[in-house]
Amino acid sequence: MGWSRLVPVVILVALIAGTLVALGGLPSDGEDSQGLSSFCPSTPTARVASFDWGFIALENASEVRNVPFVKFSVDPYGRTNVSTGNVTAKVPVMVLMACSYDGKLLWNLTLSGYAWAYDDGEYGIQANGTETPALLVANTSDYPYVLVYQTTPRSYSEFRNYVSINDYFYVLGRNGTVREFDLGRGFVPIRNPFLISNGTYVLMGFERPQPDGSPMSGYVMILNGTKVVWSRLFQMNDPSCLCYVIPGWGRIDRNGCAVFGLYDGEGRYCNGEFTYVANTTG
Repeated sequence: MGWSRLVPVVILVALIAGTLVALGGLPSDGEDSQGLSSFCPSTPTARVASFDWGFIALENASEVRNVPFVKFSVDPYGRTNVSTGNVTAKVPVMVLMACSYDGKLLWNLTLSGYAWAYDDGEYGIQANGTETPALLVANTSDYPYVLVYQTTPRSYSEFRNYVSINDYFYVLGRNGTVREFDLGRGFVPIRNPFLISNGTYVLMGFERPQPDGSPMSGYVMILNGTKVVWSRLFQMNDPSCLCYVIPGWGRIDRNGCAVFGLYDGEGRYCNGEFTYVANTTG
């Protein structure tokens, strides 16, 4: 079987603060772009995919934005309080854009995150910073695919619960959004995501943990172009298999048959059938 196990492009978007504009300024396929500059940068930060009609690029920029802010406070008696709000500031952003080969800007997607602060009056600990979304990018010969998910500071994963920005999976095209999948949000960030393409089929998956880090659910989707061939939500305590954890790898062949890691084995999908294969011991 001719498997493809390609390494996806992983881009950690380095910003000071920001708010995710889900396809802000990005029209649906067939619509006209509005309010965009006429041309792409002559030397973008990076090119991530090329097509007959042009290419997808990433560019660093800065904008004045009203950004989400989360503050977690602990008073001297150990009582906690979480407050949320917004602050306006000029911040760096990362712009995902589509460009024609003659330099025309076709659309853009501006990505940003949020600011946070932690103040522990009981132990005298103070910290602050910013968190940014991460991207996984893959492509077939016809479409780019982008998984956008929010992150948190390593020591404060519960901040994700207070940032009302969902995770998204996009199928894009020459004129903008072809399909958009709202993946919602959890108490903590998704874990072990993967996005794999063999040039025709695309395999996407991730794990959604519980606040204590234990598994809650996993999700896998297979696409052929814009069509969802198969998808499944793996719930915790599924009696059919211990398969709610997605360990962050997968591969898919030219026929759309896929294998991906699960908690205690592998998930295998082919021709409409899913099979769980447990690890053997002894």
